[in-house]
Amino acid sequence: MKGNTMNTQTISPKAKVYVFDSIEDYVTHVFLIEKKSRFYLIDTFCGSDSMVPVLDTIHLSPQQKDVIVINTHFHWDHVWGNCCFAGCTIISHEKCRKSMETHWETQLDKNRNYISGKAEKCLPNLTFTEKLTFCEDGIEIFYSPGHTEDCISVFDHEEGILYVGDNLEKPIIYVESSDIPAYVKTLERYLRYPATQIVSGHTLGLTKKDILSAIEYLNFLSTGHPMTFESAYAQKIHLQNLGQCKV
Repeated sequence: MKGNTMNTQTISPKAKVYVFDSIEDYVTHVFLIEKKSRFYLIDTFCGSDSMVPVLDTIHLSPQQKDVIVINTHFHWDHVWGNCCFAGCTIISHEKCRKSMETHWETQLDKNRNYISGKAEKCLPNLTFTEKLTFCEDGIEIFYSPGHTEDCISVFDHEEGILYVGDNLEKPIIYVESSDIPAYVKTLERYLRYPATQIVSGHTLGLTKKDILSAIEYLNFLSTGHPMTFESAYAQKIHLQNLGQCKV
């Protein structure tokens, strides 16, 4: 793995983002939310070494708190650090656990250059179908298919922060699931949340305008409407999206 550059930013009084810049073309975010008696960790990046700064933050807490890990979807850059939290509750959608089980070795073989420390298989131990709510902490976890069919999102009602996994990304979203209507429905659902911040696995500072732009893009994509992009990266991803949708 190339140099694992990381910095930490505070995005609210109770939430931090760990920003990793070790994969070509994009940065990756891991989010840690601290509540009264729990930490909620959203995704675990590429292995045990990448989770060291997260564990340092948790261990520095003056009060011992339970850690709940949330895997937004099954992709390797969001789950390989799960092994650091084997004794904790690890939450995902039921489809995510199945996909992790099915694709673990394939993803490991294809992307092993990005392993940071150890990436031992550690699957979610609590799955759900539609929604989980931790009422005392104002944390809502809900099924939000889009980027992949197993995606979930998190809304922190206390902080007003919507965590959307990889369902939103700039300069262009990455479409791996061919179910475009489900993706659009998820994005429309996001608009109904009173979010003061929207953050994703690879982009911070998102807005409702970005959601509307993604909906417009998906509608064009589903109809085969011709589109070109100034960015070579965006054009490359768009062509991949076209192939995925078989337009």
